[in-house]
Amino acid sequence: MNEELTTPLWLLSPLAVLGGGLMLALVIGLTLQRFKVPKLYGAVIAGLLLGSTGGNLIDRALLAQFQELLNAAAALVLFDVGRKMDLAWLLRSGRQGGSLLLATLARFVAVAITVRLLGLPWGAAIFIASILIAVNPVIVNSMVADENASGTSTFATANMVGLSSLVALLVLAVTMAWTRSQGLEAGADFGGELLRQGGKLALGAGIALLSYGLYALATRLCKVPATMRPGMLLAALLIDLGLCSISSSSALLSLLLMGLLLRNAERRDNVFQAQLKTAQDIGYVLLFLMSAALVDLQQLAQGWVLMGALLVFAVRIGATRLALWPASAWEERKKHAMALSMCSLVSYGGLVVDTTLNAYTGLDPASTELMGALLALNVLLAPGLTWLGLRLAGETYRQEAR
Repeated sequence: MNEELTTPLWLLSPLAVLGGGLMLALVIGLTLQRFKVPKLYGAVIAGLLLGSTGGNLIDRALLAQFQELLNAAAALVLFDVGRKMDLAWLLRSGRQGGSLLLATLARFVAVAITVRLLGLPWGAAIFIASILIAVNPVIVNSMVADENASGTSTFATANMVGLSSLVALLVLAVTMAWTRSQGLEAGADFGGELLRQGGKLALGAGIALLSYGLYALATRLCKVPATMRPGMLLAALLIDLGLCSISSSSALLSLLLMGLLLRNAERRDNVFQAQLKTAQDIGYVLLFLMSAALVDLQQLAQGWVLMGALLVFAVRIGATRLALWPASAWEERKKHAMALSMCSLVSYGGLVVDTTLNAYTGLDPASTELMGALLALNVLLAPGLTWLGLRLAGETYRQEAR
């Protein structure tokens, strides 16, 4: 009886631990925001205090119990990424859209060569480079929302987030097929694995079309008022995510396509941003809290890991800036700003929408250490650099909190 009384009851509840971490992240973030520090650093500090670096109250086992909740938060973020992609602009913008596509390929090549020069095998180098094509939507969207950023470079960055995710998915499908055909899984052949990975993408696209069709049909048949359409949309997103989960299809592609369809196929007034803004803001904090909690700063203690991760991080920014050179619509200052704003990276778990995983278990120990160090640097540096890029572009219109 005495043992029960001396045990903090809230520690016995995983939901209370996660709720406490979310509250701590929001309190610290809103406090930092008053001093013009990005609010997302509240999630960083809370995650480090409660996660692997600190008290280890939030770990992989705890997060695994809330996989569906975290996937729902990821669904809102990824849907918003697709909703901000303007396909018409990307196709007609000429050099501008081409430079964004070039930047995704430049990052892949530059990172692969750099990781190989660090002494890691080609297979790991290509796999890591495939992941690092993508720009982290949580960091970019959160910084843009906090700073109320808008303008030509912010618009291009928003399109880049979606475009880079799509390219990363396609490249990663080929990379995964090649990696598994090289002996990681007995009996696997490249053609069969490529067909399997392509099937996941195709099935994800089909689920997106089905879910959007259900949304469009339901809202039109019932003549749903504009104020209630966000609820219908949320239901469709949950259907999409659930079907992707049980079918092992590409949830990232499916959710991106849902956003793309709403932006480019839906002709009615878009009333979703204001209705879903609060849920999205909480989703940003929750997902980044999880990322920070899984970071172990001791991984940065080894000199070669830290220096290698810093080199890859810098090369990735440099490759993005170089690829923007042909574009004529942006001045040099804005190109510098965009390269910084696109500096953030995602984990393997982020690309497959399995938020309890930050590394692929098929990597060798040295490659896993490097990827862990990159994710740690991403948590520590990327929000600040993204914020600096938005400020450098001169497109922030922050409204001071009262």
